[in-house]
Amino acid sequence: MRPFSRRLSDLFFGSYHLLWLSSKGMAHWEIRLPGLVWIIVWLGLAGLIWLAFAFTPLKYTLPGYPTRAFRQKYIQLLERVEQLEQRVQQHLLLVEELRRLQPIARREPPFQGLPLVPTLQSGEYMLPIEGQISRRFHAGQEHWGVDITCNAGEPVLAMAEGTVIFAEYSYQSGYVIALQHPNGLVSFYKHNSRLMRRLGEKVRQGEVLALSGGLGAYSSGPHLHIETWMGGKAIDPLKLLAYE
Repeated sequence: MRPFSRRLSDLFFGSYHLLWLSSKGMAHWEIRLPGLVWIIVWLGLAGLIWLAFAFTPLKYTLPGYPTRAFRQKYIQLLERVEQLEQRVQQHLLLVEELRRLQPIARREPPFQGLPLVPTLQSGEYMLPIEGQISRRFHAGQEHWGVDITCNAGEPVLAMAEGTVIFAEYSYQSGYVIALQHPNGLVSFYKHNSRLMRRLGEKVRQGEVLALSGGLGAYSSGPHLHIETWMGGKAIDPLKLLAYE
């Protein structure tokens, strides 16, 4: 029996033939190379095949590998999930802002010393947009504001002077902007198509806040939804506007 080192030497340095035979057993051509060269050749071919399947469309022909259409749908799904997460985050910010505006328990309610009724019902507020009232304030149905029908793109005006305390996009309400008025009243303007003011800006009565629209999951068409809050309680905006 030959020693292992001799057999290993024959494997790497022995001569090996690659023959092309006809059906009659006649050799058309042959290649004679050392064993080490043949090993390098076959490893190179295996590497080229791997590269072809790894970095070319050939990989989609492999059983069990996801098709290109499946990968595109998967990427689109991830993008939609990311957009939904952003909208949920914006909605949570709006909810948190509403909670912050409510009075804190066991503390003196804000604006307690102000003459709320005379100030709020004095008729000093203007209608934010011209249109018909399609739905009125109804606390029993948790409709905390008033809907005014309008054409998309019409300017939404400030009911009174104030400071922008919220200006964001909401999945339910589209583009939303809110004003803090000097007497403590907070007014919200929802379902807008575009915001014209930024957070912290001071505006005067009648200045443009946004452009109307019908954005948001809670909207069935172009309209403006306005809400007014005082001390954490919703107030019918039509009472402030002296609207009959």
